[in-house]
Parts: sequence; structure tokens; C-alpha cells
Amino acid sequence: MTTIKELRVLPPLAIGRLGAATEPMDNYTCEVDPEQPLAPRRLRPAPTFRVDPDSGAITGADTPDELRFTDGNGRVRPVAPFLEVWALTSDDVLQPLTLDLLSANDLTPDAVRWRVEVGNHKIQRRTYDDLDKIDADTGWFSDHAPHALMGRCPHFLDDRFLPLGHARYVKPTPEFPGIRLRFTPAAGYVYGSRRPTDDIEDDPNVVDYLYDAAKGTWRGHADRAGDPRLTIPANIYAGDDGPKGTWVSRGYLDDECDGLVRVQLEVGGQELTAFGRIGAGPPAYAPDSIPIRTIADELDQALHGPSASDQDTLEHARDVAEEVLRRATETVRLMNTEVMNGNTVDGRVDAASTMVRQDTADTGRLYEPIVAPSLVDSAAVLALHQNVLAALRSGTAPWFADVLRDHDEVGDLTAKGRRKMPALMRGADGRHLALTRRQVELVRLAARQEIFRQDDESGETR
Repeated sequence: MTTIKELRVLPPLAIGRLGAATEPMDNYTCEVDPEQPLAPRRLRPAPTFRVDPDSGAITGADTPDELRFTDGNGRVRPVAPFLEVWALTSDDVLQPLTLDLLSANDLTPDAVRWRVEVGNHKIQRRTYDDLDKIDADTGWFSDHAPHALMGRCPHFLDDRFLPLGHARYVKPTPEFPGIRLRFTPAAGYVYGSRRPTDDIEDDPNVVDYLYDAAKGTWRGHADRAGDPRLTIPANIYAGDDGPKGTWVSRGYLDDECDGLVRVQLEVGGQELTAFGRIGAGPPAYAPDSIPIRTIADELDQALHGPSASDQDTLEHARDVAEEVLRRATETVRLMNTEVMNGNTVDGRVDAASTMVRQDTADTGRLYEPIVAPSLVDSAAVLALHQNVLAALRSGTAPWFADVLRDHDEVGDLTAKGRRKMPALMRGADGRHLALTRRQVELVRLAARQEIFRQDDESGETR
């Protein structure tokens, strides 16, 4: 008999995207078009589960003819990920938990119990008041109905909650026997703050008022200058100019969240548990592009270490170098490089939030563009990146390894330091962005080995 010994939730991290449409987004892949390798990535429809809204069972898995990111009425289709339960068995095999495997252990689908806990702590992160935390908890469930994630907060108006989406245990069937949960994020609305005695205000940005401004301080909050707990950059919330240079909160809330999905199963008198992480963020408005540094890069470094190793082949290093440059090309395609460089635009100096402004505000550095203003025409910069990408694909060594910014150079505000790649962008610490140490090492590995590569047939170095 194959006995279930341990459980896993896969993927261990699933990121949903907000959307108000009733039908979730179809599945798709994002790939380089071999016919147009310098063009934006190509999106291809992929097999997509269809879940019956009444029973919660999967009724089919079809591939749509085309991708539509909205419902045709201006509402974005949410990305609603599935999380699967896998089992490590007595055979030392990790396999999907299915109806057959449950039955082999004298269990039914009702024996699987789920619990989803998510929170939105954005307000608490600014006010440092734990009564501003917004949390939702489904409690344990084994049925197949949607379980609303109702965000509660002590500082909300009476009987109000923040909708954070819902979770559903997908009903397994003989055709689709896997044990799965689906997380559907919230709509992506903005909510407001008021006092119970106030008349409802006519704010076009707000769909409803949840926060009681008589209980908490979020409406009218201003970050305290010099507080070591401030985020970098500070003032990243909707607000207005206040006295003495402060930024005063309008009291808005959004319906993003993150948290845990827990699963529980009792096998032979032993309680087995596992968990995965979920989050919900804004829609992907450039789905054919990938940011130059992603969570996947962080996880790759955590798994394999910050340095290139003997197991990293030249082919892999070259693939990483090409991917880095492709992402840089995609990023440039979406940027107004003249504004981001700190150029004077239409007679306006300091026209937007840029690294030039950041450097001056944080350190008092002279306000000046990062590179010569004449060199950052958006079309010219994009063409340059495309030319380098084409050369790299043809076998040229990645010369740009020499100008990559190291992790310990993010605070180098010399003219040379600010011009290193990636340029014009900042990291989570508010300083100039750097790739992960592993990305940099792999690009440099590709550059070194290209110079001294061996002929595949003769074995001679050339």
C-alpha cells in the first residue's frame, strides 16, 4: 500500500492579479518569437481550466483562440491561480494528491481541510498602529463553495470589511482528480475614510468608505521625518501637500493582500500539514515584458548561491546574459528615458520622480542628469539595446558585463557610478538598482569564457 507521509503545496508561491471581471484570465505562455527575436515577447494562449460556478468542479481544459485581458466592458479579468496538493509517499515519490491516492489511504476528499489567511497591512506600516491591520481568515473548510476573504480592521466603520477576494476548494472529479484550491483576488478598487457624522463625500476615486477617521489616524496621516522605520522612498501613498513640507494622506485603501494557504489531512491517526504563500497585485499592463530583476531571480540566488559555480555551464551563462539584455530592452521600451534621466523637458526642470531627484533629496548631491541629455532619446536608446541584443544572439561576447553595477555600488553617486547598468532605476532600498549578485556573476562568466572558448572539434583554445 502506498501511504501518504507528507504534504506539499505547489507552487509554494502564487501571485494573483486584481480584476473586477467575473471570468478569470485565461492561461498563456510568454515566449520569444523566433521569427522576430528583437520584438516584444509573444503571448500564446494555453490550456485553461474551466470551473463550474455552482459545483466548483472543473468541467474542461480548453485553449482559447485569442487572449482577452478585459471582459469587453472595461473590467480587467483577474489572474486567479490554482494551488495543488502533492504528497510524499512511502515509496519516496512526490506525486499529486488525487482521488485514487486518497482512496488508497481510506480517505475521501472531505478529509482534506483548507484555511486561507491574508492581510493588508499597508496602513499599519505607515501609522505603526496595530489596530490599523486589515486581516481576513476563512477558518477551516472542506466544502467546495467560495469562501470570501473579508478583511476586518478595528478602525473600520461598524459592520464594514475590505473585500480581498475569495478562496475555493476545487471539487475533484474522475476527469480532474487532483486536489486543488483556487485563489481569486479582489476587484482592484479604491476605498476611502470618513467620520460617521460626515456626509458621504463625492470622491470619484472611491467606491465605498470603510475606514473610520474618528477612530484611527490614517486620514490626515503624515510620515514623520527622520523616523528610522520609514520606507525608502517615503510618502508612497495618495495624499496632498501639507504644512512644513509634509505629505498628508487622503485616507485611501486598496484591496491588495498577501498571506498563507494551509492544508491539513489526517492519515493513520497522524495530522499532516503544509502551506503555500499567495499574494495579489495590480494587473500586468505590459504582460509581454519582464522586469529586469524579479522575485524568480531572488529565489534562484537563494537556491544556488550568489556566485557562479562549476555546475553553471557556458550555455546557461550565455542564456542569462541574453535574458538580462532582453529585459533591459523591454524596460527601455516602456520608459521615457529623457524624463528619467533628469533632462529639462518642455522647460520643466525636475519634471518627475527620478533617481536624479532621489539623489539630490537624500544626499544633497548636485541635481544634474545621469548621462549627457543628448544621449537619451528614447528611440535611439531602444535601437542601441536592440543592436547589442542582436550581436549577443549572433555569438558576440556580452561586453556589457564590465558596466554592470555590483551590489555594493548602489550608493556610488559619482558620475561613473550612476551610469552603470541598470541605469535610471532604483531598488527597494531607494538607491540605484543592481542585478542580483548571481545574475552579475553569470553574465561575467559568459564574458570570460567567450574570450577563451575552445573549438568543439579540435579542443584548442581560440
